[in-house]
Amino acid sequence: MGLKAGALLWNRRRLTLPAGLDTNIDTGLTQPNRSFESYSPGEPPLGVVAAAPPAPGTPPASRIQVVPMSPMANWALVTHGEPYLDTDTNTIHVLFTNGGQTPVNINVLFWDPHSMVGPGEADTYSPGD
Repeated sequence: MGLKAGALLWNRRRLTLPAGLDTNIDTGLTQPNRSFESYSPGEPPLGVVAAAPPAPGTPPASRIQVVPMSPMANWALVTHGEPYLDTDTNTIHVLFTNGGQTPVNINVLFWDPHSMVGPGEADTYSPGD
């Protein structure tokens, strides 16, 4: 994985998700300069900072984009949580769930829009409980 100035702002991945299980994916995304508020007031941060996936809908929403890619039919029974900054790896993680009865292969783009192209807004991927 190439890093420029310690940052990885996008990562396109092919994942195999086991049937009926949660899979915590380390996207590898990181950004050393996290002073987003200094660039654009109200711009979303990298997300919740935690050692484990946050509960659905936990604010703040992450600036990280999780973009499903073809073949879209493989995404039919796949859901994912809010991207969060894992305190153990200092990288962005996303929890995926395959609700199907068989393993599934998906293609996904993880993207962190650089603060230079901000401002941005984000809602959490799910409303929470």
